[in-house]
Amino acid sequence: MPWREIGIGNEVIGKNSLQEARSLAVLAGPLVLTQLSQMGMSVIDFVFTGRIGVVDLAGVSLGTSLFWPVSLLATGVLVALTATVAQLYGADQVKRIGAVVRQAGWIALIGAIIVFLILFNSRFIFELLNVNPVAVPIASSFLKAQSIGIPALFAYFVLRNLCDGMARTDLAMYISLSALAMKVPLTYFFVVGGFGFEGLGGVGCGVSTAILMWYMFLTLLIVVSLTKIKESLVFARFDWPHWGEIWGLVRLGVPIGLSIFAEVAFFSAVALMIGQLAVESISSHQIAMNIAGFTFMFPLAYGMASTIRVGGRVGAEDYIGAQRSGKVAVGCVVIWGVIVAIVFIVLRSYLVSFYSTDSAVIDLASKLLLFAAFFQIFDCAQVVLMGSLRGYRDVTVPMWFALFSYWIVGMPLGTVLTFGLFDLVEPMGVVGYWWGLISGLFLAWVLLTYRFSLTSSRFVRNPAWRIGATAVR
Repeated sequence: MPWREIGIGNEVIGKNSLQEARSLAVLAGPLVLTQLSQMGMSVIDFVFTGRIGVVDLAGVSLGTSLFWPVSLLATGVLVALTATVAQLYGADQVKRIGAVVRQAGWIALIGAIIVFLILFNSRFIFELLNVNPVAVPIASSFLKAQSIGIPALFAYFVLRNLCDGMARTDLAMYISLSALAMKVPLTYFFVVGGFGFEGLGGVGCGVSTAILMWYMFLTLLIVVSLTKIKESLVFARFDWPHWGEIWGLVRLGVPIGLSIFAEVAFFSAVALMIGQLAVESISSHQIAMNIAGFTFMFPLAYGMASTIRVGGRVGAEDYIGAQRSGKVAVGCVVIWGVIVAIVFIVLRSYLVSFYSTDSAVIDLASKLLLFAAFFQIFDCAQVVLMGSLRGYRDVTVPMWFALFSYWIVGMPLGTVLTFGLFDLVEPMGVVGYWWGLISGLFLAWVLLTYRFSLTSSRFVRNPAWRIGATAVR
């Protein structure tokens, strides 16, 4: 899809906010479905294990809480590829893209090896964190099975970031939807069993996910070779590592990866710390987070779309349009946040009942969804602001903002409120961590709003700033 068809490039079509919202929707729509499909796979895992028993659900919940921050820290570095490809594509330098992607492949290979080794030896981490020992065997075995798909997952993200940066967000969508359709029968077979095969319980979720990781990578590999994405010359030749180019991607990608890690690990660390509580608290927390995470896929997709949109406009030197793209994207997700908050308040008990039949779990998870309703607006806004700043290749300061908000403010506050502090603070249990979540997300929203206003204004008003900030030519 050429940039001019979605209003990016020298021919600027988006003249007002309404047109900008439509152009963003063209990119974000497939991304929403892609993210929902991937989130749906986790939902399927939790639904199946929740019906088996609270211990299996707790084990898969703990395994997932470790899997995503570790994986996203490494794959987050590859998000630099999306911003770089988007700027090159916006500048009509398509044939330069393939060489960049091949170097990103080497980064992915190193990251895959590191993540595989961590997940395959996860039992040590759970024991170090003093997680409830009842759930540890399932959690560690679940991660061992899932780690078999790590090489495919990293390779898939390289190709997906290539496609997204060239505005073909629909390709990953089709593949993710097909994988989601396959997830239900695969998970049922490996978790429950059938045809003489005895189910593996929660561990079966890891097996089915690993199989689908390989399916998604191999399918996208074929699709890229048959579509216009091949015009990037990604498969034109083999390249050994070029450390200068790799360092350029790493220098941009590490702050992005750390920013993603700071937020995801914040949520996951909360789950792991809650792992010291009763299994009912673990399951209730994971159910509420899973529901909130499912609705979060919409603003997350808009954050990705804003990276592509802003990056493409910056590459085409349309700085006013880039600023407008970021602002409109924030407006879209704030509206979404209001709608989701209302749904959570009204339907919280009904939503939770899909995951568990345990009355104690339902009551506590319903209460936690009220907290999720409270932080919707600024959670939605901060992820889009972060995505827009990546389009400008402004990543280092936002990284520090994320680390400060989540780990210096949110996490310590949540820990104190959950477990108490001597005789000064009475322990609140799992609810305490949710107050920590709210405080961290609110602070991130405030700081990123300030940063986006500063960066976007500099690009509009200061030519010297543009030269130093957009080093893709």
